[in-house]
Amino acid sequence: MKIFIPIKNNSQRVSRKNFRSFAGEPLYKHTLLKYSQFEVYVDTDSQEIADGILSDERLAHVSVYMRSSDLIGDEISVCRLIERFISKFNIQEPIVQLHVTSPFLSSETIKKAGKMIGEYDSVVACTKYNSRFWKIEGYGPCPVNHNPLKLEQTQDLPSLYEENSAFYIFRPEVVSQTNGRIGQNPYFFTMCHPENIDIDTEDDWNLVKSMEKVY
Repeated sequence: MKIFIPIKNNSQRVSRKNFRSFAGEPLYKHTLLKYSQFEVYVDTDSQEIADGILSDERLAHVSVYMRSSDLIGDEISVCRLIERFISKFNIQEPIVQLHVTSPFLSSETIKKAGKMIGEYDSVVACTKYNSRFWKIEGYGPCPVNHNPLKLEQTQDLPSLYEENSAFYIFRPEVVSQTNGRIGQNPYFFTMCHPENIDIDTEDDWNLVKSMEKVY
């Protein structure tokens, strides 16, 4: 497997989150250092990140390249970046796409999830919930996975699975077949706290920092 990590210079909701310090390293380096047993490819629009990788001898396993100008912008789908990566390096083997914003995700989890490729064409990191869910429609609240007139134990309710964005693993052809990272025969790999934390808000960052010493 080859690991593909897109890293932006700008963050919309958490200013400079990829550069913030975690466990004594910038967040992006903290992640890259964990995957020294893999070939890692970083697609970035940040010269600061590119220079930081190239100047750090600990990151010899990382190949970094600058994002093309037509693929820069918050509205650009990560799938377009993956397509360019596959084409640029003629990738034939399974790809692990992850972000640097899941600081508790371990390389052991990635290896374990990667073993599912073969029987399945893709693996989706997810969080499993057995709770009573509702959605709000135009006509009012609507139960999603339970009958309000029939009280059941939560463990007996249908499980719901949330993509937590920690990682996706897929064969290269999945992207061209589905225009996405999830194939026609996916495996939903459930993760627990704290590995499933993704830094998306300042509250997420504060939670991660509060757990830094424990980590």
